[in-house]
Amino acid sequence: MTDVNSLLKRFNSRGNEGPSINKKRRLDDALNQYSKGGTTPPSLPPVVRDDLQDEPQDQVTPAVGDDVGNDDEGGRFYGGGLSAKQREVLDFVDKYEDDVTDEVYDAGWVSKRLAKLDKVVKKNTQLRARYPDQPEKFMESETELDGCIKSLSLVTEYPQLYLPFAELHGVTILANLLSHDNTDIVVDTIQLIEELTDSDVAIELDDLKKFMSTFVDEGILGVLIENLGRLSSSTSEGDTEHAGIFQILNVLENFTVFDECSDIMFIRTTGSNQGDTGLLPWILRRILVKEKPVSQNKQYAAELLSIVLQKSHISRGQFCRQTYTTPDMGDLTGVDALLRILSSYRLYDPPAEEDNETELFENVFDSLSVVVQDARGRDKLLENEGIDLLLLILTSGGKNGKTRAMKVLDYALASGSCSALAVDLVSNGGLKVVFKHLSSSRYKEDKYFTAGAVHSNTKHITLDAILGVLASLFRNLPEDSSQKIKLMARFVEKKFEKVDLLLNFRKLTMGQVERSAIAIKAERDEFLKSKPDDMDELDNWNDEVQAREAEWYIQKFENGGTRLQLIDVILAWLAAEDEDDGLGVKERLIRGLESQNQSLADIKETLVSYRQEIQIENTTGESEEETTQREEATQLAEMLDVLIDFL
Repeated sequence: MTDVNSLLKRFNSRGNEGPSINKKRRLDDALNQYSKGGTTPPSLPPVVRDDLQDEPQDQVTPAVGDDVGNDDEGGRFYGGGLSAKQREVLDFVDKYEDDVTDEVYDAGWVSKRLAKLDKVVKKNTQLRARYPDQPEKFMESETELDGCIKSLSLVTEYPQLYLPFAELHGVTILANLLSHDNTDIVVDTIQLIEELTDSDVAIELDDLKKFMSTFVDEGILGVLIENLGRLSSSTSEGDTEHAGIFQILNVLENFTVFDECSDIMFIRTTGSNQGDTGLLPWILRRILVKEKPVSQNKQYAAELLSIVLQKSHISRGQFCRQTYTTPDMGDLTGVDALLRILSSYRLYDPPAEEDNETELFENVFDSLSVVVQDARGRDKLLENEGIDLLLLILTSGGKNGKTRAMKVLDYALASGSCSALAVDLVSNGGLKVVFKHLSSSRYKEDKYFTAGAVHSNTKHITLDAILGVLASLFRNLPEDSSQKIKLMARFVEKKFEKVDLLLNFRKLTMGQVERSAIAIKAERDEFLKSKPDDMDELDNWNDEVQAREAEWYIQKFENGGTRLQLIDVILAWLAAEDEDDGLGVKERLIRGLESQNQSLADIKETLVSYRQEIQIENTTGESEEETTQREEATQLAEMLDVLIDFL
């Protein structure tokens, strides 16, 4: 039987009947009108090639009135080469050019296009049913169908056409086309959906959301996910199916702009088709495939996973909870899959020249950083020996891997209910690794007093992440446990070297915070001078003030505010833990603060300010995610209250 796709490509080579971009077809219209006057338009003149000057050329009679003698190079540019009849046709075009009107793009235009598309779809369906074994019988209609689909891309250029397109059941037609037997037609449809759902189109966000909700109601997300399995995962960049998969992933990413869509990517909780959507198993299988070099689709699958996990608490829960069966690795969870991929990079980073592989590597780390903030994700990290892998990367991995591994530890330990993880880290030699990076850190600011950087042989690891891990260990390790004793011992060894190091970091951070505060105050004072006298402009100015205040608030923490909080939390814990032990840590801390004209009261002031920023609200009907956030905030506030009372 003749291959359908190859036949379609042959028919497409003839061109299709879709409209041209300019829509005017001025020359054709003029020639048609000219013919109605009783004269047949002349044929086009022969092409004269400059590179064939030595060959004999046809002699063309100059048009009447042409001044050949004034033409440069034998009259080729000023009138030569056109007969009188051809010149008459062009004069006719110039005369009636202004009478050709642009096509009007409104609901009526959409209705006509969709009616034609629906008619062609039905015709193609009938021919396919009548001649299932004779592709040549229905390929002409399939070529016409291809042109109709592509012509609808004009909708993206006219925002006013979006809602009429949905109201006139255009989305329903596209949903049906996604199940077409010809994959080229399916890919054309996917490409059109990709263009229609792009958030960069010039349409109001509310209208775009309403438009895209029509796609959700029609079940297009589910059909797109089904097509991921239908289309082959060829790594050939120019392959049609490869392009189709990439476009499906792009469409799915377009829908993640709205949180409601991110929630239903992995699991449907409402409607008739409740349950697993099939997207997560497909993504896991795709990113676990070993490829050299890494293909664009594998990288994009990892990127989509990272985006969905960041935006949806429901999808994160499904990712951590569900177990999936893979052909080569058996049963595994999402966290297990991420750790298996990262284990390939425990000794080195991806090659710098391999952009797709580097992005895959970073996206997998980003996904892991998100899921370990969920209690179920932390349990899976512990169950699959994830702490061991992260410590190995911190010891022997590349620079990029070390940076990201420390951030994952920081996120994983940030909760007040992860004692098991903290114990596991210390029991597996994690203190040696963390303190080695702390000791080799060197604080250095840039001249603009932006967020301080750390420059040393471990400059790629941010100091804030290291401080975050230490603060979390004090918070989570059980009281009087051997692990807590080992932690305190690290600050006692080498004549309180780590205490002095933290005090030095604190001094530098205080200077950065003070200079940042001066810069922010100057900027605020200057802006407040611009307060308008016109009451009509005052509302806009007040809105701008609120926006600026939010920016200044964030800038305060980026320029040392967060780091100062972390340092003072650790120092407060050191003073509290040494109250009864008499190890000399508290005494060394007090003397060091006095040398900087500071005291424990200044640390207390930082913690009080930190505590005031934590707002805890009890609301009715809150989601699971909101409940978790409130509980975390409550635990953090309680810890700060205890330290403040001690100080």
